[in-house]
Amino acid sequence: MSGFTGLGESIRAVGLLAPGDACSRPLPGRPLPPVEQPIRPHRTGRRTVGFWLIATIATLGAVAALSAHTLAQHLTARTDQEIARASAFDGAIAPSPTPALDKNGLVLVLDMRGRVVARHPGGDDLPAFPVLTADRLKAYATRSAPSAFGESYRAKVVRTAEVGRDHQGGYVVTARSTAADRRAVERLLQVETAAALPLLATVLIGARRLGRREVRERQDTERRLREFMAAAGHELRNPLTTISGYAELARLGDAGHEAMRQEALGRITTEVGRMSTLIDELVLLTRLDFGQPLRLTCVDLAQLCRDAVCAARDCHPDRPVRLLLAPGDHTVTGDPLRLHQLVANLLANARVHTPPGTTTTLGLGTEDGHRVIEVLDDGPGIPDELRARLFDPFVRGEETRAAGSGLGLSIVAAIAAAHGGVVTLEPSEPSHRGAWFRVRIPAPS
Repeated sequence: MSGFTGLGESIRAVGLLAPGDACSRPLPGRPLPPVEQPIRPHRTGRRTVGFWLIATIATLGAVAALSAHTLAQHLTARTDQEIARASAFDGAIAPSPTPALDKNGLVLVLDMRGRVVARHPGGDDLPAFPVLTADRLKAYATRSAPSAFGESYRAKVVRTAEVGRDHQGGYVVTARSTAADRRAVERLLQVETAAALPLLATVLIGARRLGRREVRERQDTERRLREFMAAAGHELRNPLTTISGYAELARLGDAGHEAMRQEALGRITTEVGRMSTLIDELVLLTRLDFGQPLRLTCVDLAQLCRDAVCAARDCHPDRPVRLLLAPGDHTVTGDPLRLHQLVANLLANARVHTPPGTTTTLGLGTEDGHRVIEVLDDGPGIPDELRARLFDPFVRGEETRAAGSGLGLSIVAAIAAAHGGVVTLEPSEPSHRGAWFRVRIPAPS
């Protein structure tokens, strides 16, 4: 029983653990086993296409209606002005029997009963003028401005004291045809419709592409969420299984197994701490993803980096850590606890994924209005197949045997994003093989 090297085998012997359960984990960087429920297609893409198509049609329709209404109002105002000028005569007598009219003008002289006494058309192809009764003529004569007569004319009616040879009173109707104006508005709508068709086609193509991209993003989000949940469940299941096995072993009442029982209780405590840490990290990552507010204050990143380096040196004296501070101000507006966790996670990542004796460098400076935190090491570097997913949760290298949940770098990325910044993994260079992380956080204005 010396060293209790057979404790795990003793637990397996009583049938509490299957072989490999205590340390089995999903391989980082590799896809998880397929989930039972396939990702179902969504209607988000169709909704996006429909929304943009309806919005475009509504906008084009509103523009066309507004422009047509504006043109019609302008043409009506011009027609009324021309009618007012043509009907400007002394109401005591009728106008000249041969008034000067353009091809759209018409002058009618009517007696008191509404019968046409004289007709002076400006053109031969004018539409028929509506029949007017004596009552309607009397009503129109009281209006000072021209009015619409049917669908093809606007006219003004003037009462006169003399009409024709019998010198009886009557009415003079000065009218202008609006058929040309109506054709002008129709041509405008036709031109706008012809111009709108290519625009609608362009919007439709763009909306379909946007819809397909949204569908892909949504499916990718669902896939990543399910992978996250599967990995989180696996990570939580490991310590729970171990705790269950050691707890069953600790229940052995034989006094000869007291040392083993105490060791089992110690292992239970260790696994409980590991699971608590994992749950805390998951909760923190969820809060950051949901954008919960931070406790913002003025933070001196220089002092924060000094504290992080001192803690790393004290806890791991065999791991050299250098600190490089550029001259100048290094303050930011942020959450000091989360920013300290960001730096500590980067240092811990360099420590656990590099061989003993590897030197880690923590640098701090200012660049383009941003505070820049850099963590470099002279270790073996990061494999190319992991670089694209390095900041995803539960991603670990296949060759690493370090304990951890694989959430450290994803928490770093979430903290940086919560402060309006970004963390990047710089590409490897021939002169530097190790990992090189850069965090950019906006400096206070």
